[in-house]
Amino acid sequence: MILIHCRRAICCFVPLIISICGITAAAQTTTTAETETRPAASENKSIGNAEEPKTTTEAVSTEPVSAEPVKNGISETKTVAATLNATARPNPQNPTDKWRFAFSPYIWLPGISGRAGLGDLVVDVNSSLGDSNVHLNFGFMGTFEARKNKFISLTDLQYSNLGTERPNPGILFSSATADFKTFILDPEVGYRVAENPDRGNYVDVLGGIRYYHLRTDLNLAAGLLAARSATRSRGWVDAVGGLRSRIHLTPRFFLTGKVDLGGGGSKFTYQLAGAVGFQVSKSIALLGGYRYLHVNYDRDNFLFDMGLSGPIFGVGFRF
Repeated sequence: MILIHCRRAICCFVPLIISICGITAAAQTTTTAETETRPAASENKSIGNAEEPKTTTEAVSTEPVSAEPVKNGISETKTVAATLNATARPNPQNPTDKWRFAFSPYIWLPGISGRAGLGDLVVDVNSSLGDSNVHLNFGFMGTFEARKNKFISLTDLQYSNLGTERPNPGILFSSATADFKTFILDPEVGYRVAENPDRGNYVDVLGGIRYYHLRTDLNLAAGLLAARSATRSRGWVDAVGGLRSRIHLTPRFFLTGKVDLGGGGSKFTYQLAGAVGFQVSKSIALLGGYRYLHVNYDRDNFLFDMGLSGPIFGVGFRF
């Protein structure tokens, strides 16, 4: 009886023992496989950078990541940085856009040649400054220039008290004297049409007005007619236009010149001037040359058909 029960117990426990052994063996097999896989993964990581992607149970998106947000972020960062830099350190003004000024006082020693008349009193004058009968009682001359980029404002002013003791009064009078007090204001504007900044050469086109105020004193000594004298003043305006140029022969020596013509108040007027200059420094230059100015005014019994010509000396200051 006992034997029968033992057989039955063995028959019940044997399948259970076999199941437990099978589960244990399967667990050992899984553990061994993981142990063998992990070193292999570690070896793959250590070979260069050829790492195989790690397999996980999480779903990985296969869509490409857009670079636009990164680009936009970089662009915005650069824009903000540029704005801050411009605010902190503004760009310096272009030197060509700055106003530049020059002042050139000079002395003009002109002789006079032509005809002058007040009413029916007319004299012929032909005297150079070297003649003893011509004298410059007083004179002041100067030119002021302002320039920005290619635009120019130029103003020339001259006042002189010029007299001659031997004008020709004709056969009716024995001798004569003539004095001319002249005030000439010549404001012009212009544009630089050609320029070589490296050498300092340029050509300017100029246009403006020339205002004259002239006082004439005539004194005629008695001859066939009794002595007579007359004094009268007159002012008028001419429109003028012309060219001005400067050419450097060397870094120090240069040539400069101006030519213009016009009319309006007078029948006709023109001017020629040329000079040789020496650049003492960047802002100072010495000038010496020759100037000729002709004006033909004949209105209301006031005649001044005269040419004024002579040497000119000056100094130029730039600032």
